Amino acid sequence: MIWPILALFLPCLMVILFTQIVHNKWVGLLVSTIIIGASVYKGFFHNELIIFLDVISLVVGFYIVDVLDIEKIESR
Repeated sequence: MIWPILALFLPCLMVILFTQIVHNKWVGLLVSTIIIGASVYKGFFHNELIIFLDVISLVVGFYIVDVLDIEKIESR
């Protein structure tokens, strides 16, 4: 039961975090996708539902970054 919950939140948070670090929403999405793609390739996901939830979470994370303009927030 914990894996679907993590699949809904962690990719979204990864996109937001990487976007804040590099100040580019496309690079944040790309890095998150590469990390999840590598773990799928290595066989860490045994269920198609988890992969589907990861994709949905990536899209939601990108939408949040796009709407809130997180890439333009300056850190002090």
